[in-house]
Amino acid sequence: MIKRTNAKPAIDTAPSDDRRCCTACGSSRLTDIFESERLPVNVGVMCDTEEEAKNAPVADVILAYCHDCGLVFNRIYDLTKVGFEPGYEVALNHSPVFREFISGVADRLLDRFDLRNKTFLEIGCGDGYFLRLLAERGGNHGIGIDPSVPREGRETFEQGSAEYIRDFFGDKHADIATDFICCLSVFEAVPYPAELLSTVRRIVGERTNVPLYFEVFNAFRAIENRETWSILYEQCNYFSLESLASLFRRCGFEVTDANTCYQGDQYIYVEAKGSDRVVSAEKNASADVADEAGELTLPKVIADFAAAYVERSNYWQEQLNAFRRDKQRVVVWGSGGKGIGFLNALNTDGVIDYVVEINPDKQGKYLPGSGQRIVPIEFLAEYKPDKVIITNALYRDEMRQQASELGVTPEFVVA
Repeated sequence: MIKRTNAKPAIDTAPSDDRRCCTACGSSRLTDIFESERLPVNVGVMCDTEEEAKNAPVADVILAYCHDCGLVFNRIYDLTKVGFEPGYEVALNHSPVFREFISGVADRLLDRFDLRNKTFLEIGCGDGYFLRLLAERGGNHGIGIDPSVPREGRETFEQGSAEYIRDFFGDKHADIATDFICCLSVFEAVPYPAELLSTVRRIVGERTNVPLYFEVFNAFRAIENRETWSILYEQCNYFSLESLASLFRRCGFEVTDANTCYQGDQYIYVEAKGSDRVVSAEKNASADVADEAGELTLPKVIADFAAAYVERSNYWQEQLNAFRRDKQRVVVWGSGGKGIGFLNALNTDGVIDYVVEINPDKQGKYLPGSGQRIVPIEFLAEYKPDKVIITNALYRDEMRQQASELGVTPEFVVA
């Protein structure tokens, strides 16, 4: 286990609820595997000034591993610290690569579940991009519940309609009648995932033919591949495919499909429907419970992660120091979670002043914690950087092409 300390302004980070049992299965057989101090709590809230950015709220993370179900989660996560409200911006649909993917997901679900002229619910709809895809393409009525929706009320399309509710999903919404329920890239930030699924099960009730589609970041792959910049405060749950599927079964669902998606394995998903059979004591086959002496043990990829974080951070600090000595012009491309994780893990003073971002809603603002100014792609033609650091290799080709169209050919390096 490690601690990583940044010189950031102090705030009260005492946890309101230190979870000593797994939030997915209730087991007390936990081992702390990673500790990080003072991470920015909002990767979706950019700042108006550099001063505001460098004084942005921060909090600690203690990741625990459950030896029974395999979930990794931040046991001191405090939802009240996170700014899930209008203005929270993490949309990926400005990327052509992501738009192609999410369009394919919508078409597959429309066909697979015959979503035509029906009502569906999206838990955590964000700005409503995916909600509108399902509504318009299938002539459906979509209900989106999210505390950060930019607008409330009803929207009508040439085909279909959408209704936006600015709220956290919970028992108060249990009377919503729906033919389909989905949740994409949100379940990672739910402090008590088993409680949310139990509420969904109550909504479904005896209508066990109502299908579900839940999609989350493939955190186990990220840990296995030592993607150290993927540790974010908002992301309190780090699921593997096995831990996600077993949670659904424990909450009264039959898992009808579970697999990886997005460029092979960036995300994992579960398709499910209500079941009368509840698996209350399912063990994760990949979870090491005890050695021969009865001591709790960890899977090697989990046990090695903290040391890998230190090693990777040290390597990149040396790289940045060398760039600084050589007076190289360096930018980071991408102001999402991985970019924020990278820039806040290292001393970037005097070497990285700008972050390139294609999302116009973020441009002109400043990155929380580290304080870099967020600039549009066109800035590259003026600044002419020697190196562009990207924290998600998935978008490397897309970024190279966009830079080339501006006549800029820096060296692209993946952090």
